[in-house]
Amino acid sequence: MTATTAKPALFSSSAVLRCLLLLLLTLSCAACSTTKGKGGAQPKPPEPKIVETEDKAVQIWRRFVARTDTAETMSGPFRISANLRYTDDAGESTRVSALLWGNGESASPYPLRLDLVAGVGTVVAKAREDADSFMLYSPDEKTAYSHQGYDKTLSSFGVPIPLSLGNLTLLLTGRGGHLFRPTGAESASGVPQEHELTAKGATYTIPGAPLPGILELSSVGAPLAWRESNPKGWQMEFEPSELNPLQPRKVSMSHSTGYKAIIIVKELERVSPPYSSSRLSLALPPGTPVRPLNQ
Repeated sequence: MTATTAKPALFSSSAVLRCLLLLLLTLSCAACSTTKGKGGAQPKPPEPKIVETEDKAVQIWRRFVARTDTAETMSGPFRISANLRYTDDAGESTRVSALLWGNGESASPYPLRLDLVAGVGTVVAKAREDADSFMLYSPDEKTAYSHQGYDKTLSSFGVPIPLSLGNLTLLLTGRGGHLFRPTGAESASGVPQEHELTAKGATYTIPGAPLPGILELSSVGAPLAWRESNPKGWQMEFEPSELNPLQPRKVSMSHSTGYKAIIIVKELERVSPPYSSSRLSLALPPGTPVRPLNQ
């Protein structure tokens, strides 16, 4: 029998934005985010040293680059618990919580596991993402939905947000600075050509970055906001944590169509030993049908 391309019920109409935006919380950081780990709180990354005679916008960018270059000190096994408050274009709000975990190896967040919970402990979805596949299991439908391939942005699942769970994980665990840095030939040119000072720091146009758009940095090189170049596109605002300016405490997202989401991490915990392969797998009940997600 030929597999029928389909979207799960929770990916329909408002439910699409309710569940796959839930995945955003996957990677949240927190208002009042707490970090635990072996040996107590993780150390604060070293402050970058900058030549003070440089132009202020250049100084800010170099601080940002220095921070991202040392961000792999944030790699390693982790567990994030988070809350998400989401509002659709009709003004209807939804609150959910999530638990996200992985081994966060150097240069890669994969594989990742996510459980989404509503009400008093009711699991509404379980998800797993690796470098080239995504699977979501809906206990309510007793059905799994999968996608194979590199293009796994949330927009691929019906939500126009240009982030995969992996990118969100990097961003919200303090390792996402490279998402905003130009790649290839553009990376060798140093500071983005289009930049200007703001009251809080400076903005930079980054067309050649993994997340192209316009990035605002604080005076210490911490991401404050990002928006797509299209004025009607998505924008995000970050509240940097005191521990690590690259690790947001809170992320607010909005789109010109009226959708909004606020991601808050209750706790970011560094764990030891690393998770076993079974803890990072998504075991399906026997006989569970697996359907492809419509792209």
